[in-house]
Amino acid sequence: MKQKMIIILTGIGSVLFLPKSWSQGALDAYIKQGLDSNLVLKQRSVQLDKALTALNTAKSNFLPSVNFNASYTSAEGGRYAELPVGNMLNPVYSTLNQMTGTNAFPQIQNQQINFLPNNFYDTYIRTSVPLLNTDIYANKRIQEQKVELSTIDMQVYARELVKNIKVAYYNVIMASKSVEVYEANKKSLEQNVALNEALIKQGKGLRVNLLKAQTELMKINTSISTAKNQQKNAEAYFNFLINRPLDAPVVLEEVANAVPQLETEAVKEREELQLINQSIEIQESVLKMNRNYWVPKINAFLDLGSQGTNWEVSRKSAYYMFGVSASIPIYNGSRNQQQIKQTRYEIENARLQLNQVSQQLELQRQQALRNALNAKENWETAQVQFETSKEYFALVSGANREGLTNQLEFIDASNQVTNAELFVLIQYQNYLSSLAELERAAATYPLNINH
Repeated sequence: MKQKMIIILTGIGSVLFLPKSWSQGALDAYIKQGLDSNLVLKQRSVQLDKALTALNTAKSNFLPSVNFNASYTSAEGGRYAELPVGNMLNPVYSTLNQMTGTNAFPQIQNQQINFLPNNFYDTYIRTSVPLLNTDIYANKRIQEQKVELSTIDMQVYARELVKNIKVAYYNVIMASKSVEVYEANKKSLEQNVALNEALIKQGKGLRVNLLKAQTELMKINTSISTAKNQQKNAEAYFNFLINRPLDAPVVLEEVANAVPQLETEAVKEREELQLINQSIEIQESVLKMNRNYWVPKINAFLDLGSQGTNWEVSRKSAYYMFGVSASIPIYNGSRNQQQIKQTRYEIENARLQLNQVSQQLELQRQQALRNALNAKENWETAQVQFETSKEYFALVSGANREGLTNQLEFIDASNQVTNAELFVLIQYQNYLSSLAELERAAATYPLNINH
């Protein structure tokens, strides 16, 4: 009997050791995988590619554009002009014929010139280049700032993703450890059932104790089933975050004596603040562009082509034409002034938002720091309670072995040990999650996003 009681104590204590932290090797590898393959982050990456394409388009506006143009027209009727060449020249030709006694100068008809061309073609290559256009420079600057905006937006989501991956990983660990705790408690209850059965055979036990032990064994089976289901759900959500098959196994590595860093500096360069600052810079670029509405837009062009009738192509049909065009705004109903005012209001609103968000982020950091310190204290207190429950269980077990206590007290002491160990797991998981929240609030995780 003494040997069986020692087995019970050993079974309960088999998972009592709780390391102070888990290895970051596997977790860091999972975080990298998540940053490389998370679907939402990939969507943000597409938005960045789109911004880069818009920037390349803005840069191309500085280059000349070359286009081939061709047109063919054929018409009859419409407006025309009378050209009385016959009336003007026929008398002269008649006089000359009389003087020379020949018909060398025939009579000609009056001509009618139509304004609409008949069987006329015009083909040319036009090269145009902007000489002065402030909008092109402003647009290029705005697109550069939008690229930076998309990059920062990716970093904001990446930091949130890192936090979620860490918390999900810690949930998987806690769920896995919970299963181990219940499994160890099940072994002790199975041994307790066997012990009561042996006592009844020896005529020293009570059937009520056996029934109570069997009931507790059925309860622990239910708890194990629930804990395993929670573990599967935790693993599925973790795999979802890093874009893996939902049933893929999760590697859990443990290491002791890892000391987390709780001290953080005040919020200065959070990506959320950079986003607002970048938005302000974009609006300032828009304001500068709006202010330059009065600057003329000057373009030059050169046409090289051929035109004629009846598809005649010769040296005479070839031509070139060079020109310069300018557009100078004079009046448009004060729309430009209204746009300037609107942009100024947007800048002012963004600056107010910057101050507000800055205070909110600092409040978040301070709250996360206090929560982490409180979670650490709760975890340490839970460990003390756990040690106390182990001592109590040892005393009750010894008294039960000597027949000085009943089965209810023994089971109650066993449940206290199990619940205390689970409570330690919960508090430690809360502590690790609070560290992830603090790391997110202080933006201290070194990001490395592949794009």
